[in-house]
Amino acid sequence: MRLLIWLVVALAVFTWIKRALAPTASGQRRPSPGEEKPETMLQCARCGVHFPASEAVRGAGDSVFCSADHRG
Repeated sequence: MRLLIWLVVALAVFTWIKRALAPTASGQRRPSPGEEKPETMLQCARCGVHFPASEAVRGAGDSVFCSADHRG
């Protein structure tokens, strides 16, 4: 019984290490939680909501909006 428990623990550790070191679909390994860089947040010129820069809808000049509806 003790051998079975050690076998399960070893399998769990092996699986955890394998997932941590596995590359993602883009070929790069996943960053650890401490390695992730926060994304720049922007504020909608119309409603004031903060959102990630990657989701920004650009308007005239330097204006940014949270959606195409707010731009229009």
